[in-house]
Amino acid sequence: MASDEQTSSILQGRWEAEVPTTAFLEFRGPAPVGGLLGGKPGEGVLSGSDGCNGVGGWYAPDGETATIRRGLSTLKACPGVDTWLSKASSVRADGTVLHVYDGTGEEIGVLTRAES
Repeated sequence: MASDEQTSSILQGRWEAEVPTTAFLEFRGPAPVGGLLGGKPGEGVLSGSDGCNGVGGWYAPDGETATIRRGLSTLKACPGVDTWLSKASSVRADGTVLHVYDGTGEEIGVLTRAES
């Protein structure tokens, strides 16, 4: 398992989709621990959008990978928008590409690291 410092440099930041162009995930530093909206020890804060609805939660980093634990999200109707990113359960970074997997371990899409 990588240290939190190593993982932070690999996953932290904003990752964006090509389609829909408004879809993204942003991985931030350590989550506050405990409470209704708090994370667990070792987790970071996750936010983003599936192109229509906002998504939030936490991620548990392990090297180039992370498991996603969903938190609050909006639930608007999204006619014509592919909301694949709302099904994200885990991710794996490969350079500037972030592979996104659903709960069965199947790759459902990719995101690209945003320019700083």
